[in-house]
Amino acid sequence: MSNALSLMIERDIADDLVAFYPLGGKATSFGELMRLSLGAQESLLQLGFQVGDSVLLADSISAEFYACVMAVLGLGGKVILVEPFLPISEIKQIIAAARPKVMIASWPGRIWGARVEAIRCIPHWKSARQLCWEMHSRSSKQTKIRMVPRLPTDPGILTFTSGTTGGSKGVVRTHAALIAQNIAIRDAARLDTYSGPDLAIFANLVLANLGMGRGTLFVPPKWKNSDLKKIHDLPPELKPHSLSAGPAFMEKLIAADVELASLRSIHIGGALTDIKTMKKVFSKWTDSKVFHVYGSSEAEPVAFSDARVAVRKSEERGFIQTLLLGDLIQGVDALHEADQIWVTGRHVCQMYLGNDEENSRSKRRDEQDRVWHAMGDRVEVAPDGLWYAGRTGQTRDDFILEQEIYSFLGESTSFIFRNEQNERVLSGENLSRRKNDLQTRFKDREIKWIQEKKIIRDRRHRARIDRGASR
Repeated sequence: MSNALSLMIERDIADDLVAFYPLGGKATSFGELMRLSLGAQESLLQLGFQVGDSVLLADSISAEFYACVMAVLGLGGKVILVEPFLPISEIKQIIAAARPKVMIASWPGRIWGARVEAIRCIPHWKSARQLCWEMHSRSSKQTKIRMVPRLPTDPGILTFTSGTTGGSKGVVRTHAALIAQNIAIRDAARLDTYSGPDLAIFANLVLANLGMGRGTLFVPPKWKNSDLKKIHDLPPELKPHSLSAGPAFMEKLIAADVELASLRSIHIGGALTDIKTMKKVFSKWTDSKVFHVYGSSEAEPVAFSDARVAVRKSEERGFIQTLLLGDLIQGVDALHEADQIWVTGRHVCQMYLGNDEENSRSKRRDEQDRVWHAMGDRVEVAPDGLWYAGRTGQTRDDFILEQEIYSFLGESTSFIFRNEQNERVLSGENLSRRKNDLQTRFKDREIKWIQEKKIIRDRRHRARIDRGASR
């Protein structure tokens, strides 16, 4: 029996250690977070919440938000996490099937959810703050957060993919997977060796930090310069020692001229991070370790590499993007097919919820009953590590041509796709002024059309090109 909450509960964490600090907000200690969680549990029990029940969580990120996650997991329930960018049409069936007992949402979240009948049918609607504080003034014999034993295969958190390559899919994280993911994130970069907090922009990394007994400085979702500049005025104990982000946030942080001399370890996710972005990071934080991280919503992380080595070797091959992924992390097995890498491991998520079609395409179960997940990427094995070689739906020739065009233009703000006639189309930004040059340089490569279009980025990381929306 296990509970994902046990990683934090069983650690000897000082009550006054800062657990969560949203930039510009109020710091919350681990002791305070536990008290908020206990309050949320008391409120949920008053509402008749039972083991196996679920909540729909659509509140803004706050200490109370994480206290509610902890409260539900501790009671043996399931948390369905939704984000404002998710199209309701893509997730309403899953919500209807899950039948949440409680909707935890701020006013924007309530307005978002009121359009769906399955959400309107949820019997109890509360904000995270209400759940945590309503029972505070009432006497209770309970002094410690409850932690109901769960089977490793029991679901704990349900999230959704960003939908860049198709509709959003329901990703189920069991209690075993949550524990394993926390350990994988911790061990891959030795994050438990740093005493200072982590600067994070993704909600799931806050949960990982809490499990490690580390504090988190959380950047609000809009990434405002005014919020980033508040880092300068942080007291020494709140200066971050590590940072976990994608290339788009790193560009934003560098543009805001945030010093962050305290950084010791930087983790940049994304197999398509431009080398020029990496070099800006190296130049600004010369003494920090920088890791290039490969993974996905369903399997995070999968591979790690020293970013400086990855950049050097990618440049040697003539790329302008960091395509060397490094080596698989411990605990991940991979199967390489011609146009697909499959991975399995304790932290790799199991079947999608309510999506038989996608399960048949992207999941398989072996004779050991292990679920393998298709990453949707072509990854090649070389003596120096794994190399990213394009998405599964793109031919290898088109990927190579795309990379040659990037090198020729000096930027990666375009992409190649095939139209209904199977003709190559080059679409993207800043192409009109170079159209003649491109046609001359690649005249033998059968590019039928060159079109100027605004590039749309993925909704969560704001880095990967959303190829469907950018056509």
